[in-house]
Amino acid sequence: MSLKTAIRKHEFLISAIAVMIGIYLLLIGIFGTVLSDHSPGFFEFLIERIGDWKWWALVGGAFLVFIFALVIVFRYKNLKEFKELYETESKSKFRKNIARIETLALKLGPEYEEKVIEKEEEFNINR
Repeated sequence: MSLKTAIRKHEFLISAIAVMIGIYLLLIGIFGTVLSDHSPGFFEFLIERIGDWKWWALVGGAFLVFIFALVIVFRYKNLKEFKELYETESKSKFRKNIARIETLALKLGPEYEEKVIEKEEEFNINR
């Protein structure tokens, strides 16, 4: 399995972990800069150790949360559209939308590509 395939297969998990790390960095940045008077005790030691890097934690955390939250939203949108197009019982509707279904399957990962192949075999569609 190639790295690209592995990333596509585990895209949601990777994005969720990146969002959690981003939230943690964002909290460190917020409690280290804006709310420094109100920071909880478990952040104080870390904030003292990173020093001026707390601004970078704030910016980096916001960046991670924004980018990977968008990745999750777009993956969910693509998955929802794939399911709507894939779950049709009409061969003609499936054939009409096959190009879009295959594009979505490529974006979603190898297990969805296999589902498309199975559905094509079920409807006896030769490609």
